Amino acid sequence: MVAIVGDKIAFSRDQVVTSTQAGKNFGEMRRRAKRNPLYVSDRNDGIDTVIVDFDEFESMALELDRLREELFYRVAAERVAAADSDSLHKPLSLEETLGEDAYRAFCEIEADDIPDAELFE
Repeated sequence: MVAIVGDKIAFSRDQVVTSTQAGKNFGEMRRRAKRNPLYVSDRNDGIDTVIVDFDEFESMALELDRLREELFYRVAAERVAAADSDSLHKPLSLEETLGEDAYRAFCEIEADDIPDAELFE
């Protein structure tokens, strides 16, 4: 689990390893990373790499994806609400929204060419 304090990642000194240590003892680093992430430091650049257990990485990636999707829908809902409340707002047709070429391609789609399984994924 990654700890956050303020806007920074918090970790202990024993979680920091040098790139030399990581290279020479990668098996040990992998075992240690199952308990807590390891932060690999380079002599000049500070910490530049993190070794993390796959389950933790997967959890972070899924949460990030979920949060991005939530943000997308929240922003879309705010934009729709703003447009609905603007009396000067003029709705756009699908053709205006897609553009001439994309609209033409859309109109040429045969409904039966798309398997039902793809419609309801």
